[in-house]
Amino acid sequence: MKLILALIALALPLHAASESRPIEFTFYCLKYVPGLETIRIAKDGGFEEVRLSTANITTPVKLNVVENVANFYGATPSPGTQDKLPVAGNARIPGNIDKALIVLVPNAPGSVEPYHSLVIDRSDTNFRPGTYRIINFSKKSIRGAIGKSYIEAASGGIKDLELKGELGAVQGVRFEFAHEGRWNRLTETRCAVRKDRRWLLCVYQEPGTERINMRSIPDRTHLLTSIPTPDASSSADTVSNPN
Repeated sequence: MKLILALIALALPLHAASESRPIEFTFYCLKYVPGLETIRIAKDGGFEEVRLSTANITTPVKLNVVENVANFYGATPSPGTQDKLPVAGNARIPGNIDKALIVLVPNAPGSVEPYHSLVIDRSDTNFRPGTYRIINFSKKSIRGAIGKSYIEAASGGIKDLELKGELGAVQGVRFEFAHEGRWNRLTETRCAVRKDRRWLLCVYQEPGTERINMRSIPDRTHLLTSIPTPDASSSADTVSNPN
């Protein structure tokens, strides 16, 4: 009996290590690591190639992940050799996520892995259509409003700003950042209320200049309704301010 129990105890970790589950991935790259504009992920005995973009969210790709970890490679490994190659980055996918948006951000030069990743649940219940998910990568606090919807986010914060009002209604947009005890304008524009897509809105600082930029990236991967209205955020838009 002791021998049987010991064999079962040894078998359990081996079984757990082989567990895999399907995940639908999309990617957004805040800034390219030179030479790593394309990543590759193990899939069905081969590799899926994903061309990254700093302007758009990539087309969804379905992959099986083992132990909730997805590794990204910069080159195409030979079968069975992926564990021996440098990893461009990885993402740990929480067990409750089956649709993952991976935001890739460059690590400091000389890091073991060129990219680090932020995992976002891309399900409609978590990331609702008609919502801006604001990620503040900068060192400054920010605040912003679209119509009557308002958020504030400290450095490193993530907040959702959901559009309200009649579909197609044009609303004012204003974002500001805190600097030296006062709020400074980052951008001011207008956009139409629509519920057929969602957006990432990334606030970040350029290395060296510390210039604050804002980039709006639409997720059109699951269009729910066709609304023939102008959209000020139909493509990735970048605005900037010094300091």
